[in-house]
Amino acid sequence: MRINDEPHYYQSPDHQFALRERHWRYDREARAFELVAGRRPAGYVVASGDSRAFDDPGIFVEIPLVNRIRSRVKAWREAGYPGVTSITRRLLE
Repeated sequence: MRINDEPHYYQSPDHQFALRERHWRYDREARAFELVAGRRPAGYVVASGDSRAFDDPGIFVEIPLVNRIRSRVKAWREAGYPGVTSITRRLLE
């Protein structure tokens, strides 16, 4: 699926913290986006070493620590937030 095939929409405030079930992945070779299942890996894009154009897709640099934290938070959430106070639990739910 290409990016223009999927309508873009505003997410309501109560949806903004929901876990993402899919994301747009950029294919550098094809210079196209693809809608894929799962959460987008944490990271950032830097310009290619020989970049001379504004359309340089750049190189994605993953942030491993953030991705490890995300998986631990997911496991903690799925386990029912063990160790939190009752007030914190109400805020999280």
